[in-house]
Amino acid sequence: MMRSVTASWCVDLFVVLCPWLLFIQADRIMRNTADRQKSTITGLGVKEHSQIVAQHNRLRSRVKPMAANMQKMEWNEKLALLAEEIAASCRADLSPLHSSTFSHVGWNTHLSISGVASFSDVIDSWFEEGNDFLYLSGQCGENATCQHYTQMVWATSSQVGCAAQLCPTDGDLWEMFVCAYFPGGNWEVNGQLVMPYKSGLYCSLCTSSMSGCFRLWDHVGGLCEIPKNPCRMSCGLHGHLNVSSCKCKCEPGFTGRLCQVRCSVQCVHGHFKEEECSCLCDVGYGGAECAGESRALYSMPLCVTTVCTSCAAIQLYSSSESEIHLEHPPEVGFTTWKVRRSSPTPT
Repeated sequence: MMRSVTASWCVDLFVVLCPWLLFIQADRIMRNTADRQKSTITGLGVKEHSQIVAQHNRLRSRVKPMAANMQKMEWNEKLALLAEEIAASCRADLSPLHSSTFSHVGWNTHLSISGVASFSDVIDSWFEEGNDFLYLSGQCGENATCQHYTQMVWATSSQVGCAAQLCPTDGDLWEMFVCAYFPGGNWEVNGQLVMPYKSGLYCSLCTSSMSGCFRLWDHVGGLCEIPKNPCRMSCGLHGHLNVSSCKCKCEPGFTGRLCQVRCSVQCVHGHFKEEECSCLCDVGYGGAECAGESRALYSMPLCVTTVCTSCAAIQLYSSSESEIHLEHPPEVGFTTWKVRRSSPTPT
């Protein structure tokens, strides 16, 4: 009787626990499936791209001592694809990839429990390594790591691409952060780290190809950049700059080197002289506003067959009477005709 009761109790317990155990197993399978699906998510959105670049530039402009040749960073999608490949490995100690597109790529990686840190937090942590970097000696403090910082503030590293990856490991969900830089930094010569940047006044040592100086909204620091306006001039609101010639093309009613002179007159068939509101008329037009046809003609070859068989050069002037000079061979001599515009009459 006792055995029957025990067996019945076991059956009841099994009936109660079985669905619960099945539920736990199903939940575990679903979690693993979801983790595997999440682990395939790589890359970042356009908003994240802008935030990463802006944060890099903001921190690069605030290095101490200040940098004289620090270049502005731009997002590079090809570098981002390389970063995705590294992030997909979910291993922070993986040897960096060698790319045929880029000769030397620099890398910063970080692996942490998912949800603990954002990409912004990771970038800040890389920059904070600078507290242990001794600029004068170019060395990192004892038992400290500075390689993330020196790569991040490497002056000539002007392009960056980053990626993030969720990595399920032993039941935990980790997150891998990777940034690729070009040209890569952390160069060494005879075992000594090359200085990541040159100290001095902001933008004072920019190269000729990056002679522009980019300043953030708070005007703190400065970064070398490719000048958007190599002419270093502006045509104001009433002109358009020709970058090739570095000259302004002014809107109607304006003149001056920078289109800064407003004119009350109009040049109907012509254009204003530079720096003054007087008109240069097109051929065939005259007057203060080039509105009327001009009586002035232009030099042209003409063969006067009624006088001689040779050709003569005729010059017509804008007066009511014009002189026509016929140049004849020496044996014929020189003849001057005075004509009215209606019909010529020899004198």
